[in-house]
Amino acid sequence: MLDINHILVVLDSDHPEQIALERALWLARSLDADLTLMTNTYEPHCEEGSALSAIDSNTQLRIKQALLKKADNWINSFVSETSGVNTSTEVHWQKHLHDAVIESMRNKDFDLVIKGTQPHSLVDRIFTHTDWNMLRHCPAPVLLVKNAQPWQHNRILAAVDATAPDQSHDLINDNILSFAEHLADHFDTDLHLGNAYPLVSVAFAMVPEVTAPDDIQSYVTEQHESGCQQWAQKYNIDNDHIHIAEGDTDDVVSEIAARIEADLVVVGTVGREGLAGVLIGNTAEALVDKVNCDVLVIKPQDGVKPDAE
Repeated sequence: MLDINHILVVLDSDHPEQIALERALWLARSLDADLTLMTNTYEPHCEEGSALSAIDSNTQLRIKQALLKKADNWINSFVSETSGVNTSTEVHWQKHLHDAVIESMRNKDFDLVIKGTQPHSLVDRIFTHTDWNMLRHCPAPVLLVKNAQPWQHNRILAAVDATAPDQSHDLINDNILSFAEHLADHFDTDLHLGNAYPLVSVAFAMVPEVTAPDDIQSYVTEQHESGCQQWAQKYNIDNDHIHIAEGDTDDVVSEIAARIEADLVVVGTVGREGLAGVLIGNTAEALVDKVNCDVLVIKPQDGVKPDAE
């Protein structure tokens, strides 16, 4: 059985619907896992050094306590929906929700973090959007839920780089496929493998003084086909469940996910930092906005834990 025993559910009071809770409850009941419902609250005037602290520290304390109590009442209002699941709640005094997630994970080892997501703009990404920061920094796999609909097509798509030249990408591929295989086995769903390969002529078009070898595109295609076959054999994926196409990874994987009606896309990220991460982009982050299904994001350290004895 997949060793997901402790699930952190991130609830955002700014969102009208808490779609992550529905998915978390379904998973927890199926996996016999416990849930921790978590949110944040914050008011800068309640911090040390603020104008209010210099004038009336007692009022400042009462405001902070009132805000924490309000957030606590809000998050505990969802506990009645978790019948049959061992559930606890947490409220963190943090300005940003992603910082509250990191703080929560310092106190407990969670096997999975679940959060609802909405479409993001470039401005969101530049100005430290919660989802992007979670994907980069959360020390556990992150499941971003796109809608409250249950998984209904019995298809999981694992997106890998089949010809990754370095050890870190190989590790991510293994982690992606390990999680996808465990989920597929547990929920008795079909496991598919998706891979994109570059259109080499585009790269050579940018340097017209260099002529592309006649057989270079065939060579690249064959390399990806061979790599996909090796990964598929390792994880017992049927040949007709291997999907390979040319183009940018986020475009190819989103097209495959739509065509096979995937319920979940499992993808990896190396979590680029700073402006480079925004402008270059990570496949995982681009995919979140392009697919209509849930996205499970795996990092190099997110290996599948061994089953408990």
